[in-house]
Amino acid sequence: MPKKPKTRRTLEEILHSVSDSLYPEKMGKGGIEINDADCLGDTPLHVMTWREDIYAVKLLIEHGANINATGDMTETPLHIATRRGNLEIVEALLAAGARTDIMSEFGQTPKDYAKTRQLRALFKKYETEKNKRQ
Repeated sequence: MPKKPKTRRTLEEILHSVSDSLYPEKMGKGGIEINDADCLGDTPLHVMTWREDIYAVKLLIEHGANINATGDMTETPLHIATRRGNLEIVEALLAAGARTDIMSEFGQTPKDYAKTRQLRALFKKYETEKNKRQ
């Protein structure tokens, strides 16, 4: 079960907590921007998705994080959340308009990682809603 932060954090605090992960050579030397990426392409949204921090994920999305940024192995945050089976983050990303058709370097889409019935149902729900809007 993912850990929930004990207190609400500001966007700046979240970005600072990610900066050491993305840029260890700059450790303690300053913050990063919301869509900054490391040498593999991972952004703060990728890191917070890995950490399964739903509050941070939602805050980053609200402040304009690129939900379709491709990082390590050409994976988006949706790939990561789906592979980890985190329904709450998958739903937040889908609700924000994350693309389900981006392929990783292994030829997998986020939907390909949907192994549980709940995840498959969630993808189907958002695809149905998307088709109705078109």
